[in-house]
Amino acid sequence: MDRDKLTDRMIPEPNKNIRIARECDVVVVGGGPGGIGAAVAAARNGAKTVLIERYGYLGGMGTGGLVTIIPCLSDFNGNMQIAGINQEWIDRLDKREACSYPRQEIWGADDQHLIEYWNDRSFFSVREEKIVYSVIIDAEVSKCLLNDMVNEAKVKTYLHAWGTMPLMEGNKAVGVVFESKSGRQAIMAKIVIDSTGDGDLLPFTPAGFDTDIDPKMRIANLSLCFWIDNVNLQKCEDFRRGNTAAWNQMMEDLTSQGGIAGFFRSNLPNQENVVWFHPRYSCKSQIDLEELTRVEMLGRERMLLTHDYFKKNIPGFESSFIVLSSPQLGTRGARRVHGDYMVTEQDLNNDEPFEDTIAVFPDLDRGKASIKHPLTYIPYRSLLPKGVDNLLVACRAFSSDQTANNFFNLIPHCIAIGEAAGTAAALALDQSVAPRDVDLAGLRARLLAQNVILPGYPRKNRVKNPEAYTYRAPRFGRPPPKAPNASKSE
Repeated sequence: MDRDKLTDRMIPEPNKNIRIARECDVVVVGGGPGGIGAAVAAARNGAKTVLIERYGYLGGMGTGGLVTIIPCLSDFNGNMQIAGINQEWIDRLDKREACSYPRQEIWGADDQHLIEYWNDRSFFSVREEKIVYSVIIDAEVSKCLLNDMVNEAKVKTYLHAWGTMPLMEGNKAVGVVFESKSGRQAIMAKIVIDSTGDGDLLPFTPAGFDTDIDPKMRIANLSLCFWIDNVNLQKCEDFRRGNTAAWNQMMEDLTSQGGIAGFFRSNLPNQENVVWFHPRYSCKSQIDLEELTRVEMLGRERMLLTHDYFKKNIPGFESSFIVLSSPQLGTRGARRVHGDYMVTEQDLNNDEPFEDTIAVFPDLDRGKASIKHPLTYIPYRSLLPKGVDNLLVACRAFSSDQTANNFFNLIPHCIAIGEAAGTAAALALDQSVAPRDVDLAGLRARLLAQNVILPGYPRKNRVKNPEAYTYRAPRFGRPPPKAPNASKSE
């Protein structure tokens, strides 16, 4: 039977009574980057906080999605712009030698030897022919450290629990329903934070939202990432450099067969034999179950095709094997809430901070036609759904048009937005006001105390290990160049 003929059929839902599992001050739905920032910040600021996450781990795209890159943390001149909880995560990884980044003294450098070296290792470390602060992280270690962060903050966490809809009293959010193997339950809360990434709570509220995305944009694509291990990368690099024409032809052949041609080296210590594939798949919608299923299956089909080709044809891959594929599909864009303020493409061309700025985001590329300033400012109002009380949106579903969202919905951006939302929620409870009426001066002071960078205040933010171990020479390829006189733009 044609599924389209069934879409309007309805049945009554049984078991309408839902058990209340817990009452709290703040409930955060989604344990990805935005949810981590929101839950940890809310709890540290004194709010009794519950975090609901559908998978068995925290970190979202940064762990389960294998998008293990935290990019664009400094501007083109080497000034750090995103810190706070994001930097704390990196510091914890650094202590375990579980991340990689250019050392701080070369941020903003334009020395060509440095540019060539870091571009070869990770193009995220180079923007506008300048070295920028961008970090490669270990996904598995991150899962453990994020557990530590929420547990130390005394966040009550429910894993394997899918937050399905908010509980509303008119225009006011008062809790969340979630599903799990323990059945359907509810969390009652004074403030609800949607950190689902896709704004999954929004359809059940009076809030408006957009889903339009230009198919040519990055955020219009899904991804299923995978890692291949036991690669002799030195042998592969020697072949590629010595046989450029043959390499290019092979990659064209692979692409024509539906395979994935490009890969990243891991760059993490003791992982010199691992390479990462981050393919993109176009789709009609990232919140359509059939599309998600289609891309999940297509991605695994093309993963096998790609590995078979590399193993058969590319020197260095003879004994390789697929070691990991992402346990969750890489999503980039779905719903975007209509907030009290919407960040638009016009804001990318304006260098004036908002009075309620809660985060500063370095622009990705000055050469992009739609960006004319090195920084973009995010207002607190863009986290507040218009017409809805006691609900904050702390993820890539923040109020923005598709152009602004395309630039600023990456992992560090979501953590920063989440940290602001969680802090604001706790502060609103302290002040006995709705999140919309929170004292902005107080919010700004709290964020600054949490090592968040805001416009108009001196930067104290530095990595804790400026002589980062990650700048040691790798076991393959060229050693890092020495450039004591590397110039920096002032």
